[in-house]
Amino acid sequence: MRTEHFILLTLLLVGFITMPVITPTIKTTQPYSVFNREENGCYKFFKLMYSINHNTKPLIYPYSREDLKENSVLFIISPDVGFTKDEVEDLKDYVSSGNILIVADNFRRGNDILKHLNISYRFSKNPLYDITKPIGLYSNGYILLENSSAILGEDKGTVIMYSSKSSRVGEYPEPAKESSYPIIIEKNHGKGKIVLISDPTIFKNELFSYNREFLKSYFNYSEKNAIYFDEYHHSDVNPQNIVTIVIRSNNISHEFLSYLFTVVLIITVLSREILKLLRFLLRKLVDTLLGNTFKYENELSIQKVLEDVSKKYHLDKSTLYKIVNKILM
Repeated sequence: MRTEHFILLTLLLVGFITMPVITPTIKTTQPYSVFNREENGCYKFFKLMYSINHNTKPLIYPYSREDLKENSVLFIISPDVGFTKDEVEDLKDYVSSGNILIVADNFRRGNDILKHLNISYRFSKNPLYDITKPIGLYSNGYILLENSSAILGEDKGTVIMYSSKSSRVGEYPEPAKESSYPIIIEKNHGKGKIVLISDPTIFKNELFSYNREFLKSYFNYSEKNAIYFDEYHHSDVNPQNIVTIVIRSNNISHEFLSYLFTVVLIITVLSREILKLLRFLLRKLVDTLLGNTFKYENELSIQKVLEDVSKKYHLDKSTLYKIVNKILM
């Protein structure tokens, strides 16, 4: 390889590395999707979970019980695609075997899951109103709500969060017609646990800065083998929506470039020696296979040339043969 070729190769490698890197991702406006970076998406909450546990991943394809690890957590946030009987059976087995299922919903398909899991709790079909801005109260403080329902029904569960005492389901609060309703409930199910949340807006990007501390402390699943987010049951999230984003690589150090230059230099030197070796072996192979033929053809061509020369210049042929033999030897 020539010097100019070596320099060109080095420049090309540096160019490719410093160019923008194309990375596949999913872009959607689906509410409560972890791929949605707008106000109504859950991208920031997903990033928080990933910072707590790097084995956090979205599920965009149909999944079964075999696809989910043991000692894991599955978030289903405001699904708008129904679950089949087989899917619910997989969820039932998933929880019963010792995992955590979190269902956050208000007015979509969450009750379908609860019904098939034989849980008597239900998300109310009517919104939860409050005299002031809706909030959820827990032992260490409060979080902001936006479009909450309430968890209704009698079952053996533990209430983690209530609405304020000035709230009411279905109608605006009035004196003597106010109450406090469960917003988050935990319920044991087999060896596992189900967490019900009647307001998925607590995960929204818009409210994330207000609710971050609660989300970080309550959903601290750093010891789990995996954290999953069900995106398959969001109607606008599917593989056909894959697009590309650009990540800029502006932090390439001089040390890295020096290493790169050295590696390319080594490859260049080695490539020269390898090319020489290949050429040598090729010649040996050709000589072995076709050597006799080439030798015979060369002798004939030399004889013809000598005859032509002797005739043209009136020279003695035998003398020319002697001269040529001396040279070749």
